[in-house]
Amino acid sequence: MTDFTRSFEIVIDASVHDVFEYCRDPRHLFAGWPELEVTDVAMTPEGVGTTAHIVGRFAKGMMVEQIEREFTEFVPDERIVSEAHARVRFAGRTKDVAHGPVFTWLFEATDGGTALTFVVLEEHLGWWQNLLESVSAAVMAKKMHGMLAAIKTGVEGRASSTA
Repeated sequence: MTDFTRSFEIVIDASVHDVFEYCRDPRHLFAGWPELEVTDVAMTPEGVGTTAHIVGRFAKGMMVEQIEREFTEFVPDERIVSEAHARVRFAGRTKDVAHGPVFTWLFEATDGGTALTFVVLEEHLGWWQNLLESVSAAVMAKKMHGMLAAIKTGVEGRASSTA
């Protein structure tokens, strides 16, 4: 079994605090991935324990993921880590995912803005899952960049509307 990690970065023209506060809401984190629908968000004041239900529809609806994502680490203005508990339905079969991907958002000040790094960790992959991750990396990169671009647009749009 192996682990597979990908990371993506974007620079946002806003303070670390503003970017972090925007990202507290799971709806904002996944807005740039059109196949995902985020519902049933329950935010906690301390961040840890914030949850969201996410439904992902892929392959023209032939594959449906039901995901419960929870913030398991929350360090203000530095890091948000979330873990997934997922179930996948494909071709009439439903399967629990033993180790859902761990998502980490890292926030760092840079030249008057914020470098937001998004890290995806897939743990304990079998050889065939590792191969699948390698093959799908380009498609997933596009989705991850879309998520980051939506966060950038949301944060910078919010800042310009209050100016």
